[in-house]
Amino acid sequence: MKLNFVKSGINGEGIGYDHRIPVFCPGVLPGETADIRITEDHARWRKAECMQLLETSPHRVIPACRNQKACGGCSLMCADAALMKEIKLSLLKEALWKYGHVSEQFVRDLHEAPDPLHYRSACKLPVKEYRGKLVTGMYAPESNRFVPVESCEVHTGELEKLRTGVLEVLNRHHIKAFDTKTGTGLLYLVLRVIQDHAQCTFITGRDIRFPEACIQDLAALPHLESIAQSVNSDRRSREIFGSRVRTLCGTEHIEITLDGVRLRLSPASFFQLNVEQALQLYRTAVGKVQDCRTLVETYCGVGAMSLMAKVRAQTIYGIENVPDAIENAMYNASINGADHVRFLCDDAAEGYIKLAKKQRFDTMLADPPRSGMDDAMLEALEKYPVDRLVYISCNPVTLARNLKVLKKTYELRTVIPFDLFPQTPHVETVSVLTRRGVKGL
Repeated sequence: MKLNFVKSGINGEGIGYDHRIPVFCPGVLPGETADIRITEDHARWRKAECMQLLETSPHRVIPACRNQKACGGCSLMCADAALMKEIKLSLLKEALWKYGHVSEQFVRDLHEAPDPLHYRSACKLPVKEYRGKLVTGMYAPESNRFVPVESCEVHTGELEKLRTGVLEVLNRHHIKAFDTKTGTGLLYLVLRVIQDHAQCTFITGRDIRFPEACIQDLAALPHLESIAQSVNSDRRSREIFGSRVRTLCGTEHIEITLDGVRLRLSPASFFQLNVEQALQLYRTAVGKVQDCRTLVETYCGVGAMSLMAKVRAQTIYGIENVPDAIENAMYNASINGADHVRFLCDDAAEGYIKLAKKQRFDTMLADPPRSGMDDAMLEALEKYPVDRLVYISCNPVTLARNLKVLKKTYELRTVIPFDLFPQTPHVETVSVLTRRGVKGL
């Protein structure tokens, strides 16, 4: 079947229309014509496989990675920079209007990444045995099919050196991948390298012991300061980390500096993968915070933005539901001399309500997960409104749905997009909202 494709979907797939029914096909760019085979036929949409490109876009390029198609992690690596930018902005504007009735006039220009490759400072990769050796890879999109990946072009050079070095040591000491029959073995390799500080965490099935010689060989790898293990025997869990992280060698954390702020990071603590772009995003978000009496940061992680904003408010609270992250945040406040910045381990909405019952907050910084703010958080912001809300989002669809609700109480001022994940359709945003009826904001 021959079909013309006119735009891209949220996963980077091409979208064409057959008698007004949308057809989604991975690997096809807007403006291309392809011979396709329908793989799923539903009443309102279809999925297809590209059999052959008949007319190619002038924006198509040769992917920098030979595993691009099989891996699926970088679905736009076959598009040039101009088309990638166009796709990201189009997806953002379309989602804002479709799900939030937000006009594109609020959307500013995209802050592009200075390096479209070699930007990712951390990875959580499944481990399998392939041709007699442990390898890392990815699961093919929408499947359980493991794809071995020899190298990754979006990893920083330091992260790739650590990944290959760790695998070489593990193979030398005959460490085994996870075995579903015994429930033991290595499941995931979690690595992070920032500012020459490296962290390695092994996610395993039932507790396994790594030989001391293996640990010592790992400790000898350049910049590797923290080696840990987390046992996750719950195969139904969507979480990679188990309930506890045990240090095998070195420190329990690494320490980095971001815009003059010292930050401690434990293995399970979230931190943005594209550090250089994250710094620009955080600077922009914090720059939108006007000097005020009270500031609260929900979904605060290790407290980076709260501490970057420490001169903006007399009292600052950060709320996060991951205990390791809050432990890091409290330590980070102490080493940065920020006694007026306090942290609470709680659900974002529940924690905010507890605090808001005791004092009024002028401003909120919020950086929720991809699912966005839940109903409880939206209701809390209506019942206990702030004058100014600075909202960081990594998902245009959930952002739009949240904005649709928030617009009852708040007025949207701007949406500033950032490209933290080049080669993918993902886009992050900083949105600024002010409470209706409050002047001078």
